[in-house]
Amino acid sequence: MEYKHKILILYHSGAGSTKTIAEIYYKMLHLYSIDISTISFEYEYNKLHDYNFIIFAFPTYHCSPSTSMKEFIKNIPVFDKPKKAFVFTTCGLFSGNALREFIKECSPKNISINGFSVYRAPATDGVLLLPPIYFMFNYEKNIAYKIKSDIKKIEQIINTDTCIAQCPSFKLYEILNYPNKVCGKAYRHKLKILKENCVHCKKCADICIRNCWDTYGEFPQYEGRKCEFCFKCVHHCPNGAIILSAKTKTKIKLNEKFYENLREKIINEIL
Repeated sequence: MEYKHKILILYHSGAGSTKTIAEIYYKMLHLYSIDISTISFEYEYNKLHDYNFIIFAFPTYHCSPSTSMKEFIKNIPVFDKPKKAFVFTTCGLFSGNALREFIKECSPKNISINGFSVYRAPATDGVLLLPPIYFMFNYEKNIAYKIKSDIKKIEQIINTDTCIAQCPSFKLYEILNYPNKVCGKAYRHKLKILKENCVHCKKCADICIRNCWDTYGEFPQYEGRKCEFCFKCVHHCPNGAIILSAKTKTKIKLNEKFYENLREKIINEIL
């Protein structure tokens, strides 16, 4: 079968909140010719020309797009003609002006964002640093309805010949949040290895897009200069060998099983 539209879901995810939504999008758009891929700094950008519609997805950290996604967009070559796209972000509490910041980066690349969405998601930092609060372990209440609504929007955008760029309005609350945003970005967590827990699986290095773990020694060595503190390594270490401090040792981790259960729950609600 020859498809009129070829879609790519291109995402960056930390512990898994963004990836989970991206996978649900992929399942719901299965009637189209669609591919899904995580970003990487070795990505073959020429492949993007094979698609006439791209869905970008990224997590919001301190009211800004993830550093990895921003760097990825900056490396994309300029398209010859407008590339229609949709974007969504996930955030633990507030997204601020993250979407506006992302769309601003897309504009010089001739990427036309024709729609956008925000999903409140499990707070990968909050569950480690704060007392356990219910909403920090869950997506927003009406997530299934919201995803269904956004999929309809995407289908309308895909099936129209017009290309109308959109951008969310400026969020005034970010002005009040500015000191917190600056301090949050400036503070550098120091991840530690519990040597007695390390099983030498090298997963921390394998899953880190920013190459913050060196596994050439007896135990993994953390290099925090490039870290964006997604805490993926903390949540996905199979034996809890990576911690922020002694207080985070026994915290509930947002690992593959955690997100698999949430994904199935949302899909069942959608269907």
